[in-house]
Amino acid sequence: VNINPKEELYKWGPLDVRLIYPSFFIETLCVHVGKHYPWPWPPNLCIFKNGRAIWVVGNSALCRTGLKYFKKYFLNLKNYKRHWQKWENWIKEYEKTAKNLEQTNFKQLIDKELREHLKYLYDLEIRFWLIVHVPEIANWGGEYFLKNKLKKLYSNKINEYLEILSAPVKPSFFQQEELNLLKIAFIKNKAEKQRALLNHAKNYHWILNSYGGNRILKKDYFENKLKLLLKEKSAKEKIREIKNIIVNNKKRKEKLAKKLKLSKEIILIANQLSQSIWWQDLRKSYIWRMNYYLDKFLKEIEKRTDWNYSQLVWRWASELLNILSGKRVDKKEILKRKKYYAFYGEKGKIQASSSLKLVKKLADIYLKIDIKKTSELKGLTVSMGKKLKIQGRVKIIQNPFKEVQKMKKGDILVA
Repeated sequence: VNINPKEELYKWGPLDVRLIYPSFFIETLCVHVGKHYPWPWPPNLCIFKNGRAIWVVGNSALCRTGLKYFKKYFLNLKNYKRHWQKWENWIKEYEKTAKNLEQTNFKQLIDKELREHLKYLYDLEIRFWLIVHVPEIANWGGEYFLKNKLKKLYSNKINEYLEILSAPVKPSFFQQEELNLLKIAFIKNKAEKQRALLNHAKNYHWILNSYGGNRILKKDYFENKLKLLLKEKSAKEKIREIKNIIVNNKKRKEKLAKKLKLSKEIILIANQLSQSIWWQDLRKSYIWRMNYYLDKFLKEIEKRTDWNYSQLVWRWASELLNILSGKRVDKKEILKRKKYYAFYGEKGKIQASSSLKLVKKLADIYLKIDIKKTSELKGLTVSMGKKLKIQGRVKIIQNPFKEVQKMKKGDILVA
C-alpha cells in the first residue's frame, strides 16, 4: 500500500456501508478516471470491519491532485461551463432512464433482458461518477488553495473566514425538500393536500437513503414530518428561516470581501469553491435516487437465484452482471466480506482481499489512534456558532437511522 501511515491522512468513516452502493464510485475513481482525465486519484485504501467502512488516502496527495482539478475545471470558467453542460446532459439521460425503469415490469423480463437493463444503469452510474468526481476532488484542492491565500493575509482568523467564504449560496437538496413540503401547508382543500403529499413522496421517497441501505418513504412519513415542522413555527416562518440561511450566507460573504478588500482572484476562488461544495451535495441526491433503482434489480435477482438480498449487497456491481450471465461466484468469499474486507486502488487497478489476517494488519497500521497521547482535536468547523467558545458533550453519530436519538439539547455533533 503506497500510503505513508506517518503522514496526515484523510479518513472517511467509520460508516455503515454495503459494498454494492459505493462500488460504482470506487471502480470509477480507481480504474476509469485516469483514462478520461489528466490526473488519476491518489492511492486509496478502504477497510471494512463488520459492515463499517473507513476510506483512507494521503491528505497532501488529495489536496495536490484536487488543486489541479480545481484550477482547470472551476477557475477556468470556460472549462467549468463545458463540464456543467455534461452534468445537465447526464440529468436528462437519468430522467429518461428513471421513467423507463418505472414503466418496466421486471417480472416479465427474461434474464438476458434484465441484464441489459442493469448494464444500462451500470454504465449510467459510471458516466455519472466520471462527471461528479471533479467537484468531489476539487473541493479538497479549492479549500487548500483558499486557505493558503488567506493564511498569508489573515492567519489569526483563517478558519472563521474560510467558513464564511466557502458557504454555499444555493439550497441543499434537504433544504429544497423542506421548502417544497412546507408549501403544501398552504393548501386548504383536503383532497388536494393529500394529492400534493402523494406527489411529494413520489419525488422524495429516496431522501433518507445512504451507502448503508435504503428506505422507501411513503406519504405518511412526509405528512408527519410536516406536522413536526409546523409545531416549531408557522409554514411562512419556516420558509423564511430556510431562505434566510442562504441569503445570510451571501450577505456575510459580500460583507467580508468588502471589509478585507479581497482581490478579484480570491473572490473567484471563494465563489467557485462554494459552487463546488453545493454541487457535491446535489450529486449525492442522485446517488440516493439510483440506489433506489439498483435495489429493484437486487430484489429481482433474489427471486431468480439462490442469492438473497443481504448477500447481494456485498458484491461489486460488475459481479451482479456476472450472475445474470450465468457465471458462478464463490458464495463463501462474498459472505467473508461482511466481516472483514479491504481493497486498494492505484494506477488504474483495484486489489481486494477478505483475509482476516491482512485486514487486521492494515487496520493496525492505518486506523489505530493513541487516544492517551491526544489532548486536542482540530479541524475545519462547519458552523462557527455565535459565541467564540462553546462547550458541550460530544456525540459521535455513525448511523443516523439508529443513533440520532443520542443527540440532546446542548450536545455537539461529530459526524
